[in-house]
Amino acid sequence: MDGSTLLWSIAEGSRGARWRASTRRGEGLLSDLLLEVGLDGRPGRLEITTAAGQLTLHPEPGQASAHGNVVSADGVRPLAFVWSTHHWFESRQGPVVAAAMCRSLRTVVGVGEFRLVPGLHVDAALRVWRGERGVRRLTESRWLIEEADGFGWELSLDDEGLPIFESGERRDPASTAAPVWPLEISEDA
Repeated sequence: MDGSTLLWSIAEGSRGARWRASTRRGEGLLSDLLLEVGLDGRPGRLEITTAAGQLTLHPEPGQASAHGNVVSADGVRPLAFVWSTHHWFESRQGPVVAAAMCRSLRTVVGVGEFRLVPGLHVDAALRVWRGERGVRRLTESRWLIEEADGFGWELSLDDEGLPIFESGERRDPASTAAPVWPLEISEDA
């Protein structure tokens, strides 16, 4: 284990969910991530900040492309990629994006089924490339994520589809979960 700690939360509201995650090692922040997911379970916006800069990616309304940019000390680098209703984001900064993806696939991937998921992959240097990852549902709550480089790792979801990050596995840092909270506050409260 690399000694890093993952702090994450999910806020749910009338338009979907907002996942937040930050990864720290010692006193330093390694990455900060925001993923917005619509009511349909599809990703709507990804923002990542690392030492390399700030990345923003979002699918266009027609779902045919995804656009964004990377802001760094070198300036602004525009991003544009082919996208579809089957694409997902993938972030190498932590397992939260994969957890959101598996949560959305719970209704369409049965136990024992395998699915190739096309996506846009982002590394710590905020390089983005197109690729595919394999997703296999091992049990009702356990998923196997197979990366294009042959590396596989497992992820568990609870009954509500929220991740159970186990510390000590090759990919997972120690995890501290904040409670699930509403995006909007009811005027009745």
